[in-house]
Amino acid sequence: MKSVDQARYRELSFQQLKEQDLPLMYSWLQKPHVREFYHREGIASWEETRDHYRERLVIDWPTKCFLSCIGRPIGYIQTYRVADYPDYAATIGEVEGISVDLFIGDTDHLGIGWGRLILLKFVNEVAFPLFPGENVCWIYHEKLNQRALRASQAAGFRYVRDFVEDGSQKELLGLGKGECARLAVGTVTR
Repeated sequence: MKSVDQARYRELSFQQLKEQDLPLMYSWLQKPHVREFYHREGIASWEETRDHYRERLVIDWPTKCFLSCIGRPIGYIQTYRVADYPDYAATIGEVEGISVDLFIGDTDHLGIGWGRLILLKFVNEVAFPLFPGENVCWIYHEKLNQRALRASQAAGFRYVRDFVEDGSQKELLGLGKGECARLAVGTVTR
């Protein structure tokens, strides 16, 4: 596995999504590279976007929502316990662990390794600490979303199985807590 660029890793931070961030979310969700695989047919209008994400700002909402930042926001990432969403758990065939979803909204940061770093740092420093009793993190992508699959695999996620959701072939990948910590802090600076 390629070593982690520690300078870029340290530059990354995460801030909880706030209501004032919703116009930025809306603008990202309109970008073709985001719409291709994220909310493809779902959220279209500003009002729908605002309403969809506003409810996720409530403190006891099971999904925890964040912006990925490098001085300024460049993307969105969320995490949740699989057990809090039984239909989702049945779909992926897992009942324990946490799951993450993300996208990079800022096109200047696409295809240059930020996805891998965002995943690794977020899962290690935010997601697992939010859910300390969980020991595995799941992510899935459409088989056609090769960019996302490569980023997840580069972050250490490993193939588990294929499944079908809404008529589309998906690939489930998993990463254990210990392996995630090792990859995040036990690598060599390049």
